[in-house]
Amino acid sequence: MRIGLFTDAYLPDINGVVSSVATLKHALEELGYTVFVITNHKGSKIVEDEDGHILRLPGLEIKKFYGYKMSSPLQFSADAYIEKMDLDVIHIQTEAGVGMFGRQMAKALHIPIVYTYHTMYEDYTHYFNPLEFDSVEKLGKSVIRTFSRVMANGSQAVIAPSEKTKQALLQYGVIAPIYIVPTGLDLSEYDRKNLDENRVQSIREELGFSQEDHIVVFVGRIAKEKAIEIPIEAISKNADPHLHLVIVGGGTDMEYYQNLAEKYNVTDRVHFTGRIPKENIAYYYAAFDCFVSASLSETQGMTYIEALASGLLVFGRRDEVLKDLVDEGRSGYYFDDANELSQKWDSFFSKSKEERDALRDYCVSKTAPYTESMFAHKALSVYNQAIDDYKRAYHVERIRMVDDFVRLTVVRDCDKEPVKVMIPTDDFFDLKITKDTMLDAYMIDNYLDMQLFYKAFELMKKRVLSNDYTSYQMVQYGKQYLSLDEDQAEEIVNEFIERHWIDDREYAFDKAQAWHSYGQPRMQIYQKLKKAGVEDSLIDEALDSLDEETERSNAVKLARRLTHSIKEQSLRMQRQTLVNKLVTKGYSLEIAKQVSESIELDENDDEALLKTISKAKRLYASFDQPKRNQKIQTYCVRKGFSISAIKEVLEGESE
Repeated sequence: MRIGLFTDAYLPDINGVVSSVATLKHALEELGYTVFVITNHKGSKIVEDEDGHILRLPGLEIKKFYGYKMSSPLQFSADAYIEKMDLDVIHIQTEAGVGMFGRQMAKALHIPIVYTYHTMYEDYTHYFNPLEFDSVEKLGKSVIRTFSRVMANGSQAVIAPSEKTKQALLQYGVIAPIYIVPTGLDLSEYDRKNLDENRVQSIREELGFSQEDHIVVFVGRIAKEKAIEIPIEAISKNADPHLHLVIVGGGTDMEYYQNLAEKYNVTDRVHFTGRIPKENIAYYYAAFDCFVSASLSETQGMTYIEALASGLLVFGRRDEVLKDLVDEGRSGYYFDDANELSQKWDSFFSKSKEERDALRDYCVSKTAPYTESMFAHKALSVYNQAIDDYKRAYHVERIRMVDDFVRLTVVRDCDKEPVKVMIPTDDFFDLKITKDTMLDAYMIDNYLDMQLFYKAFELMKKRVLSNDYTSYQMVQYGKQYLSLDEDQAEEIVNEFIERHWIDDREYAFDKAQAWHSYGQPRMQIYQKLKKAGVEDSLIDEALDSLDEETERSNAVKLARRLTHSIKEQSLRMQRQTLVNKLVTKGYSLEIAKQVSESIELDENDDEALLKTISKAKRLYASFDQPKRNQKIQTYCVRKGFSISAIKEVLEGESE
């Protein structure tokens, strides 16, 4: 296999990415594979090193980022070099000029891409937001998430150094396969037995330390995302005059931290070495007693592994990346702030030197999974999978825009029939899909699994834009008629809510006002809103907004219509019937009584009784006289007339 590692940072520079790339190159070559590194340099011409196995493209140094060199993604004169390498896989290590150039070459030469996400860029927004504006911070993080998603989804496989990084990528919306491959190290470089002990001791002596001094070391880039202010503050809070902090490395914020040490009045206990050659780093670990880092921006924490491999206990802020490295009190200590860190140092240094030395072997044992050989083998597995996926990749034959989605017709050589697949419009633009774009099988399979969901989205969209619906109604529709599960239906509805296509509060208020204007009482409106799935609090708000006079006016209108059907009843019975019917229709008992009392009714009970008896006679004309009179009396009593008044009329008629 011939492998191309594309990176904007490489030796002689020193950082986590450089270490990872250099280690991977060496380990793969040890296994017999051909590896090329495509990077850049501070120059205007293409330079080849190591018999053409390192290709350095022209670049400019960006001093703000401490030696970082930026190259143009357009490297026309370099195309021939890459083509000559005859690569089987392109492994993108960084996202800028060289990384983009690698992606262009992969597309042009039809080579699969593997992409390692080394850096949690959300932790680096301060470089672009020095005044710490919230709006800039939010915009920056949004851009970073989008950019990371685009970069990852444009690859056949993504390598995450840790579970923490993988979960972040999934939250960004990455759908390409993600493999966890921790970066390995040549652990022998940090083995104390392989180091010159005299040279180790000379480092302590050069910095003026005695055997009684307790020395904590930080190794890394001097930058604000590393949160070095926490260990500096912890030194200031610690009463042990023998406790010192050595900060190894260089970076853009060196002056800031030097001033901070001066502010805390600990310049005699905080020591800055500046940039140290990579070959000397192991000696600086070995020269001191323990390691500290307060950074939460690490994707794996290589310096922790280097320190442990050197036999040092590590002090780190609580972070997911440390869960497999730090066993409290055995291989290290966790802390949240300067006070806790200072206390943990006291706990560690209260142990005798013999007790502390006894923990060294356990610290080294924690690095066993991080050998460069294991690193190379895991990377090779990803390469092989990416190559296999790429062979089964589809190319885009036809593109059709359909509202929120794009309908693609894709084909591949191993299939006879083309495949039609809908993808979200955002994904279409993120992936920069054009005709003949290659899409790997894993990605297409994922989209095919989502077709039911996407079609349901479109159908529910048409429905909700044509009429008013509550969120509950649309969820139920998705479940009952579109075969969605609860989570899927809610996901679509939540999207509709964000787009303001569904608003349960607005629905409740609008419907309540409309129904009320049609004469519907509050109780009826409540029941209808409840059935529509509106929350009780929103229903209460909507009902509170209704005009009470309108409610009473509607009740009066209904009562007047009802009086025509109750004229045969007694006056008392008429008013009671009105109350009952109004309550039945959904009006409150209070309003029903008020309206019943206020409505004008026929006050002549005698005339009403005569009409009622007359009607009863017609109803029971077929009965013989005794039975007939009994039926008439019962009928009239039910209409609210007294038995004595009924008998008086009937007896008068018989005379």
